Amino acid sequence: MSTAVESKTEWHDKKGELILVLAVDNEDGSVEIEWPNIKTRGIRVVSIKQFLSQAVPASIKASPVKEVDSKPESPKAKPAKPGQFAFAAIGALTSSFGESTTLQLADQEWLERGMHAKTVKFDIGAGGLPPEVNWEDKCAAIASIDDRAAKALASIILWGNDGAWDWSSAFNEVVYELAANMVGRCKNDGRSKPKACKHSLPELARLMARMVLYFELYQLWDVYTVKGRLLFSGIEMNDRTYSNHFLKYQKQMFDDLQDLVSIADSAIDRYRRELSISSL
Repeated sequence: MSTAVESKTEWHDKKGELILVLAVDNEDGSVEIEWPNIKTRGIRVVSIKQFLSQAVPASIKASPVKEVDSKPESPKAKPAKPGQFAFAAIGALTSSFGESTTLQLADQEWLERGMHAKTVKFDIGAGGLPPEVNWEDKCAAIASIDDRAAKALASIILWGNDGAWDWSSAFNEVVYELAANMVGRCKNDGRSKPKACKHSLPELARLMARMVLYFELYQLWDVYTVKGRLLFSGIEMNDRTYSNHFLKYQKQMFDDLQDLVSIADSAIDRYRRELSISSL
């Protein structure tokens, strides 16, 4: 049974964080939300469908999802895209990409509308109106992001579900950023890899970064236990050791992803404002 989205109602995301619904546009099928306790996320506009798949009213207690320890069978449908893990659950991949409320751009609805070349209109609008904003303008908005990792993440958010696009370079760009940040933090903390760990610290950071980005893109957190996540991601480490010593670095990577989204949002918003001024 679907739940109506009401303005000013308190909701919780899957991680238990409080979400406020600021406005609902039923005609456009979108909802404006914010995390009052996480100011860095700012105000976001997402589709109602995406919102309802990720949040529940504060008055409703979400049912816990039974997690799976074992590795899923290899997909028999289509091969994994570049940047994807080879043995991901095919149902999760095809249905959950793009449903992360964290990996949503503030102007995503604007960017996604008319993003295909067949919708381009080069004619000047009637009555002296400015030319219609087309897909080239929106691609240019992404290109205007100076930070390479933020630009790569924004590209994945927008086009990652396009089977024709090889997004391995963009995926690896974000992974490199997350891993480099973790290595720096470990050095500052005096944290080295566990003695029983076969991975070097940079390799462990890279594997963790791949896991964090991939699991968030496809919303796989509720599918696996910690042990299952490590197995899935090729991280050879005891799950208790990971939870006790490296879970905080995983959480910091999640914060880094939010920072990259914020950088992208600022650049796209600036481009939109400049585009509006230039059309006057």
